[in-house]
Amino acid sequence: MKIFLFLILLFFSLFNYSQADIKEPGKINSLKCAVGALDAYFELKEYLEKKPKLKGVVYLACDTSSGEYSWTWQSSKNIEKAHTKAFKNCTKHSKKRGTGECFLFSENQNIVWQLSERRMAMLKKTLAKKQNNETAEEDIAFTFDGRWNVKSSENDFIKYKNQKKELKFKKKEDEIPGRYLFDQEDVTDDYQIHAIYILAADSKDKQFDVKGIIEKVVFKANKNMKKKTKGKELRLDLTKDGKLDVSFLRVDRTKKQINADDAATYLTGMAVKNGFYHPKKIYTIFYQDKYRDERGQVGQAMLFGDKGNVEIISGVTYLGHGTQDSWKHHLHEIFHALGFVQLCAPGAVTEKNSRWGKNDHLKYSGDIMSDMGGDANNIDKKNTEYYGHSNSNCPMDLKKSVYLTPTELDPQLLPYLKGCVTTRRLSKYSHENSLNCLDKLEF
Repeated sequence: MKIFLFLILLFFSLFNYSQADIKEPGKINSLKCAVGALDAYFELKEYLEKKPKLKGVVYLACDTSSGEYSWTWQSSKNIEKAHTKAFKNCTKHSKKRGTGECFLFSENQNIVWQLSERRMAMLKKTLAKKQNNETAEEDIAFTFDGRWNVKSSENDFIKYKNQKKELKFKKKEDEIPGRYLFDQEDVTDDYQIHAIYILAADSKDKQFDVKGIIEKVVFKANKNMKKKTKGKELRLDLTKDGKLDVSFLRVDRTKKQINADDAATYLTGMAVKNGFYHPKKIYTIFYQDKYRDERGQVGQAMLFGDKGNVEIISGVTYLGHGTQDSWKHHLHEIFHALGFVQLCAPGAVTEKNSRWGKNDHLKYSGDIMSDMGGDANNIDKKNTEYYGHSNSNCPMDLKKSVYLTPTELDPQLLPYLKGCVTTRRLSKYSHENSLNCLDKLEF
């Protein structure tokens, strides 16, 4: 008799777990179970990103009486095999936990579980929140280290609006006709690139600003850019008579002291401290002398202002090795300062032992953003990396930069995260967030 009763119970138990069919979407209206399955959804998503040739599914069992649930995800090159194995494993786990029948929750990145309209809206909201948090956590791993900190509360800090009346020449002999310590009156309210000529405390003044050397470098870079992009160029900060507006700054450190530290970071910090942080300008810094064997670098400063902190990025060109090819170095570093090359570009250099795992150059020669040498005149010739590309997972596009003219209808600012630091791998561009960061510079 006992054996007979056991067989009946076993029959109904098996019958209970065989009602659902493989690939049958779940219809249990439980938000708790659906939200719980998102853990499996994101685990699978992360795995498939590493194994793009595979396909995957998530199965979910949900007991509405107890609120308990269990899930299983499975991947395979064959989606049918993934379904079969996931359903089998889900059923096995569900029997142990008593969570009921297994139904399909998602296939690849498509959630098929059915909920009421209100609960589905809540699930989508939870999904978006998890995705944004995941994106933010990932993107912040690709920010810069070693910024120069500048505080607006310091006595020697100059607000950009007060440059003209507060900046003074450190050496009397530096005060020569045609030289300006401050950013001259703008002829446009658009976003633009402003040039700064910097000397060390003991540098012999070669007057590259008033002699037009820097202007020639910048104008040549723009000419090449316009040719290679078929019409686009950097919008430059010009004077009323069409000359390049170049500001002059002599810093406190000697050449030896500058060479002993991170020059680009120091020079950028000193520029910001002297009022060069206008919210609509990116700065191209020309340091007159040599810095080790470098031709150019990116400089970062963190400005702790009255309205919050904002990272300021500049391109730094070293002129000590001669100025013949300085236009290339200037253009290269300004592209870096604008946020490129983003690490999601297919041709970004792989560096397995580095903090980022990649670096912001291209791994082949022939491009202005290459670190392989060669004819570095081209600007993303095939439009596959950083300019005019169509990479859906790489939202930043140099072609859309507000600092270029003519400007696109859907322009982009710098790749700022919510903490107002820039990232070399931005998953989702937010124009509003970047505007909010730049607004903090208005104080």
